[in-house]
Amino acid sequence: MPDHSTLAPFPGSAIPHVGTYRRVLPISLERMYENTLDWEHLPHVHASSFASIRCEQAGTWGWRAWTTDHRGFDALIELRLDKTCRRWITRNLAGRNKGAEIWTHAFPIAERRVDIVVDFFVPDVPEDSREKVGLVYAGLYETLYDEDVAMMTERQKQLDQRVGGRNGYPREEQQRISLGPRAALRLPSITRLGGREYVVAEVSGALVVYPAVCPHQSGPLARAELNDGIVVCPWHGYGFDVRTGDCVTGQACKLSNLPRLVETGDGELTLVRR
Repeated sequence: MPDHSTLAPFPGSAIPHVGTYRRVLPISLERMYENTLDWEHLPHVHASSFASIRCEQAGTWGWRAWTTDHRGFDALIELRLDKTCRRWITRNLAGRNKGAEIWTHAFPIAERRVDIVVDFFVPDVPEDSREKVGLVYAGLYETLYDEDVAMMTERQKQLDQRVGGRNGYPREEQQRISLGPRAALRLPSITRLGGREYVVAEVSGALVVYPAVCPHQSGPLARAELNDGIVVCPWHGYGFDVRTGDCVTGQACKLSNLPRLVETGDGELTLVRR
């Protein structure tokens, strides 16, 4: 397989330019690259734009996947990342909007601020319609980046917390924490132990404990609804059985090293690290 990262991007392209979208994002270039290569999040974080995705190929060069929108239209999309030029180019290879190209350039202007410039190239658009089409694309990208920024900033927050507190989260090494009497516990509840947050909930009359963030990429499991013991990450759709920790959607991921709930004879609950 060729190294896609070294290939010249589509020489000789003469597709009409219909518009540009520009925005300063409050995140690092590293998070931008991570988000760009993350094809899995599209139908979950961007559910209003993508109904499903099936990846054909992916790597550090980018990815190629079939997508379906909510109107049932399919498109084969390829994204190629060029870190040397700080850009990524998205092409519609087949299906809806075939031939369209979207070029995104990213310019870091501070440690966690990136200026992005997105150019839209769409074939077969009459000159007097290009501005209107460009505004439609710009509006779509406004929504997509609103959704992406929420995910990327939350992930950065979790990474900061994990490495010891750039944002003021201290490292905690306590081995146990009292939750009080079971009768007074409002479920589900979130508690902190050993520097991590956990959700305490009830499934079929039994108490369970699981992480407040997903082990995959720190998605907010605490915000996801718990149904019959299954919690599904809203970022990538990874589902977990909180009773066993097993991933029920087939990915190589697991809820591990969960603390134990200990209940004394008088109904007092304690969360204990394993």
